[in-house]
Amino acid sequence: MARVTKRSAVNLTMTVEELTADLAKEHEEWLSHKPQTVYDLVKQIYEPLLKMKQDGRTDSEICAMLTKRRIDISAGTFATYMKRVAKELRGGTRPRTARKPKPDSEGRRATPDSRVQNSTPDSKVDPGAQQASRPKPDSAPAQSASPSMSGFTSRKPPALDA
Repeated sequence: MARVTKRSAVNLTMTVEELTADLAKEHEEWLSHKPQTVYDLVKQIYEPLLKMKQDGRTDSEICAMLTKRRIDISAGTFATYMKRVAKELRGGTRPRTARKPKPDSEGRRATPDSRVQNSTPDSKVDPGAQQASRPKPDSAPAQSASPSMSGFTSRKPPALDA
């Protein structure tokens, strides 16, 4: 069975150009009131906020005033945002980027070439004597930190007769 799309007639009370202009105007108004981040808001009203701080208001007092106006921000976050905006206005910051990835474990291991060599080629010290001062890796058994299980025997499991 074929689907039939319903289309209703439109009775425009204005021209298409007027409709387009009206929609563009409404969109511009929405953009001016659209939800934004608290940081963007602090950035937009930075000058009055800075003036309040210079006049002796504390970050907590300013945050209380913003909270009364439904802008929730802590004093610590407010201070961070104010510093960041000031730094951006000075031109001393780049846009924030994601964190650098951690180097893989292979990159951190020392290679034989990267180790520091203390001996000099002119020295008359026997390299074998230097090796003898170090203990051999398998010279002593490793002590376990937990108690030994030597001599432990388990009991037979109980018989479950029904």
